[in-house]
Amino acid sequence: MPTPAERQALVFFAAVAALGIGVNAWRAARGGDAIIAGSPTELAAQIARVDSAVASSPSRELRRKTKGPAVSMRGKAPRQPSAAKPPSVPGPPAAAVYRIVPTVGPLDMDRAGLAAIESLPRIGPALARRIVANRDSFGAFGSLEGLQRVPGIGPAIAKRLRDSVTFSGVPRPGAPTAAAKGRRPRTAP
Repeated sequence: MPTPAERQALVFFAAVAALGIGVNAWRAARGGDAIIAGSPTELAAQIARVDSAVASSPSRELRRKTKGPAVSMRGKAPRQPSAAKPPSVPGPPAAAVYRIVPTVGPLDMDRAGLAAIESLPRIGPALARRIVANRDSFGAFGSLEGLQRVPGIGPAIAKRLRDSVTFSGVPRPGAPTAAAKGRRPRTAP
């Protein structure tokens, strides 16, 4: 005996199947060709539409420009689109979508966004996310020493960032310090 959730799922799938059959019958009645699921012509048209969408995505174009051709999980090069590919949808070039705007002067680490923090030297995407997460959790850094409370930022990176960053916020009272980084607070016995 199916549960109520299983009955709802069965009704949903039956409704989707009925809609598909109805649309196919409507197309056939209007003089068009009925779409036969799995027919070679329908399959080729669907593959061409998917290839067109994948080939025109900005992230794929950016990856090609920066890293070279993509490789699938099995180590094979991706299949090349067919010559009968429909034209891609016009849009902004990948460089315009992912442009990093250079900042003028030092970057305020107490207010900067993720992309701006990533543009700093020696700061990658993972470290930038940790910086933003730490700032959101514990409040403003307030100083270069406060920035060192972020795991992954030690004295060497702080020294390199010294001329590139500034701090406008005041650290919260009780926020962890760089000296306590990585240590668990002691609990009363």
